This record gives sequence, structure tokens and C-alpha cells, in this order.
Amino acid sequence: MATMVAELVGYFLLSFVLSALITPIVILFAQKTGLVAMPRQDRWHSKPTALYGGTAIFVSFIIPFVIASPIHENGNLLLIAGACLFFLIGLLDDFLEFTPQSKFLAQLVCVVLLVGFGLKINLPGYPVTSICLSLFWLIGMANAINILDNMDGLSSGITMVACFSLAGYGLMFGISNVILPSILLAGACLGFFIYNFKPAKIFMGDCGSLFLGFMLGGLAIVSTHLHETNVAGGQETFASLSNIVLMLAVPISVLIIPIFDTALVSFSRLQSGRAISQGGRDHTSHRLVLLGLSEERAVLTLMIAAAAVSAVTLYMAAHSMEGLLAVLSITAVISMFFGVFLSYLNKDVYDGKKAGKRSRIAGAMAMILNKRQILQVCIDLFLLTVGYYSAYLLKFDGQISPFNQSLIEKTLPLVLGVKVCCLWFFGLYRGQWRFASLDDTFKIIKATLVSSAIIVGVLVFVYRFQGFSRVAFFLDAIMTFLLIGGIRFLMRMFNEYFIRQAEKGHSIPILIYGAGDGGDLFLRELRKRRNHDYLPVGFIDDDIAKQGQEIHGVKVLGTGRDLEKIIKRHGIKIVFISILSSPLSLFEVIRDKCKKLGVRCVQMRPLVSFEKIEPKPSTDRKKAPTQVLSIKRD
Repeated sequence: MATMVAELVGYFLLSFVLSALITPIVILFAQKTGLVAMPRQDRWHSKPTALYGGTAIFVSFIIPFVIASPIHENGNLLLIAGACLFFLIGLLDDFLEFTPQSKFLAQLVCVVLLVGFGLKINLPGYPVTSICLSLFWLIGMANAINILDNMDGLSSGITMVACFSLAGYGLMFGISNVILPSILLAGACLGFFIYNFKPAKIFMGDCGSLFLGFMLGGLAIVSTHLHETNVAGGQETFASLSNIVLMLAVPISVLIIPIFDTALVSFSRLQSGRAISQGGRDHTSHRLVLLGLSEERAVLTLMIAAAAVSAVTLYMAAHSMEGLLAVLSITAVISMFFGVFLSYLNKDVYDGKKAGKRSRIAGAMAMILNKRQILQVCIDLFLLTVGYYSAYLLKFDGQISPFNQSLIEKTLPLVLGVKVCCLWFFGLYRGQWRFASLDDTFKIIKATLVSSAIIVGVLVFVYRFQGFSRVAFFLDAIMTFLLIGGIRFLMRMFNEYFIRQAEKGHSIPILIYGAGDGGDLFLRELRKRRNHDYLPVGFIDDDIAKQGQEIHGVKVLGTGRDLEKIIKRHGIKIVFISILSSPLSLFEVIRDKCKKLGVRCVQMRPLVSFEKIEPKPSTDRKKAPTQVLSIKRD
């Protein structure tokens, strides 16, 4: 094993060095011959950048692969043939600029030939399904990486992470045909990544993105070619249908970022009446930048997310198939909600540009999404199922015996029915998840406790609770609270996180005077609005007990006596007085201090002030006296 790892490290360094040496040559050649990408409105770069970097990646991979691997093996021969064909299609497209239809037709012809010669997903007993899935997968992955190539370093970085994950998968389960090409491709991508990361000195072009996309799709297909290899704790083999699902789940999760980005862009463009093949700044990376991340952080965030999902997937694949499916299910739900969250930026992304006519598919999907209660119930049913299975997995160390499996199947309808009814009874389907609050948390707690009590009571009455685990139902209650509560606060968590990230880029430091209810309201309102450049540095409050405390992550820095010192230390430009009931004298004192320091002072007032008026005696004795409030708008 040690010898094998040493050889793989050597091959990785070989491809990395080749890529790192060839890429500057390509840059120089492109600059001398004028083969550069000029800045455009729908592109992300701002200066002419060298093209055809994919040639460096291709050469750095293909030379070591041909030398190190026996070409006569069918899998290797098909991978090399497909790599060359997709590289050639991309290279011709870079030079001649094919129409989307022509490029798709060329890819389809190549994929049909490759699948016909045997490069297809291994689904024993399902030949038609295997062929159809293989065609869709290879074309889809090639174009997914092509679409993902929209920001400096993103496509090469994500491909590098995916290759390391596929190599790890091959080492864990002994898939020799996957290990070497994955390692070589990772090294080639790393060498190119050095020059492609912001600020990019070179772009890979379609010759690189189509080649990388095909290779990832092809390696994922090769990874399904297992024969009687033990997985998931050594209890099952890939001969069963459940492990066929596992074979497909691992490669898909490893490539989750390109799949997610393709789905988001396709849906957003369909929804807005735009062609899917149309370019634009509407990708996941662009939306992250719009939310406040820098370009570098957006790329690295997506790479870290891909690595994290891959690591968890590989760990669960080695220990528990059921646990893997549970983790992937939760990941899929989180990804869906993150996509919905990013889709709220469509108006900003498309910048008010006139959209075309919405397609029927987009109209149908929009209609489904508008039926919020139906959608909420469907998601809850899915999560409750995952939670119930997860409770048994936690109780029995990741393995569910046939006996417990039969108990789950027998009781699952009861569990789902009772829990959904309790969630409905306590009002969980009346609100919008974007505005989830503490009140929703109490509702979830009540629904969880009541539903668990009813379920256990029914099982005691019907089955005397024989064979059931008390711990499993206790864990199920915890999982119900975590999943149902977590998914409802997911939108708020996404929103809060990206507001904090965007805030870091603001350049006008401000100080908030008053760390009470008024300060809390002012800070929340400030963060809801994006058309400002204010950076809240801290609070000031005369209550000594509040010193050092935080409100939404902003610290109370001192009292009014420390005003001058804090203003000078942090370069404060504006002081906002957020004490809604502050007397005019306090404002005048602070204003005078700020004026001497050259700092602006602004007093915040409530939008609506309520003034209590004594109730007038009622002339009608039958009616109780009512209290009248006069509302004065400032």
C-alpha cells in the first residue's frame, strides 16, 4: 500500500510540474498571436486574458497517462479516445465558435460511439436504463463543467477536488481504473489553477472545460464497474439493487457543485424566459459575489463545500449505506433550499433586462412552488422519513437489521401521519419559512412532543411495544425537532450569513448609541437594506451591565464617557442615536461632542408613535368603554 501511494504521489507531481511548465508557454504564445479573450459585458474579467489553457491541462494529463497505463485495456482506451474527441470539439469551438446545436450534435455523436463500445454505467439487468443514463450523464457533465467555467479558478479548482475524491473512492474500494487518471487529472488541474486563480492570466476555454467535464463523467462511470467488492461495513455487495443506488450516489455527490450550478442556471433562465445556452452572470459564483463575498472567497467557498460533501460521502460509503443515503437526502434538501435562496436574486442578476416568454415547464414549476403549503408538507414528509431512519441508524451503530427494517416499514405510515397532523394542528403550515421566528420553534417543540406521545401510545396499545426501542423513539423526537426546525430557519441562516459577509465590504464606519430595543431594531433594519455603505463598528450604552455584550454580533464598546476615544480609535463617521425615548437634551449633548470631532450625529425616531388618550365615557351603557389610540407619524 505504501509503495502504491508513493507511486501515485510521483505521478501527481509529474502531471503538476508538466502543467505548471506548459501553461506559461501557452500564455506567452496566446499573447504573441493575439489569442486572447477581450472583456465583455456578460463576462467576469476586465482585461484581455490568454485563451486555450485547456491545451496545457490536456497535454499534462495525456502524456503521463499514456506512459503509465496499458492502452490495450478497454476502459483506458475509451477514456483516452473520449478525452481526445471532447478536447478536439472544444478546440474547434474555440476557433470556429459553433452554434449550441452544432456543438451538442458533435458531443452526442461522440458519446453514442463511446457508450456503444462499452463506456457505460454498470447496471446489471438494466441495459436500456444503463445506456440512457450513460448518454445523459456524459453529455451533462461535459456541459456542466463548461457552464461552471465562469470565474477565475472555479472550474479547475472544482475539478481538482472532484478528482481527489474519485481517487479516494478508488483506493477505498479497489477500483484501479479510477485511481491513476484521477490523480493525474488533479495534478494537471493544480498546475493550471496557479495561473487561473484570480487574477487569471489564462482561461482554459471550451477545449479545457469539455475535456475536464468528459473526464469527470467518464471516471464516475468507470467507478461503477465493481465486481463483488464489499462495501458498507462488509455486509453487502454491489450485486444488489440497493448497492446500485450506492454506486450512483457516490459519484453524483462528489460532483455536486457542477450539478447544482447547472440546475440553478437552467431553472433561473427557464423561469425568466431566457435560453439555457445564453451566457450571463447568473451562476452560483456570481450570486455569491453579489451577496457580498469576494471573487476569491466565492471560489474557495464552493471548493470547500465540494470537499466537505465528498469527505462525508466517502466516509459514510465505507461504513453504512443507509447512513449515506440519509446524509445525501439531507444534503439534497439543503442544496434545494440554497438554490431557492439564490433564486431570490434573479431581479438583481438580470438587472431588469427584458425577459422572454416563460416556458410551459417554468410555468408549471412556478405554480408548484407557489403552492407553499403543499410543498412544505412534501418536504416535511421527506425529512420525517429521513429522521425516523436516522434514529434507528444512531441507535444501532449505522446498521439496520432485517427485523428493525420490518418494524420501520410497519410503523412509518403511522409516524408520518401523526407528525404531519400535529404540525398542521399547531399552525406550522400557516407561515412563510423566510420569516421563521421563535414562535415557530415553540410550535415545533409542542408538535414533536405531542406526536411522539401519540405514536408511543398507539404502539403500546396495539403491539404492547414489543420489539421496539425506547431510545430509537427518543432519538426520533430529537431528529424531528432538528430537521423540521432546521429547515425552517435555513433561509434566515443563509440570509444572516451573507449579510455579515457583505457588511465586511462596507466603508463608512458607524457607531450606534443605545444597546436596547431601539438599537436592536435599528441594526436589523440596517441589515435588511442593501443600498447603503454603513459598517456598524459597535454600540455605546450608558448601562455598565451591557459592556462587552453583543447584539447580532456587534459588540457594546463602552459608555457615553468613552465616545471620543471610540470615535478616534475606529474612525467613526456617523453616530446614530437609537434610544427611541431619548430626551432632546441627550441628542444635543452628543451632537455637540460629535460636531467638535467632525462626526455627523443622527437621531433615530420611531416610524409610528402611539400616544395614549384617556377613554371617553360611553353614552351607550350597553357597550363597554373602549380605549382610543391616536397615531402620529413623524
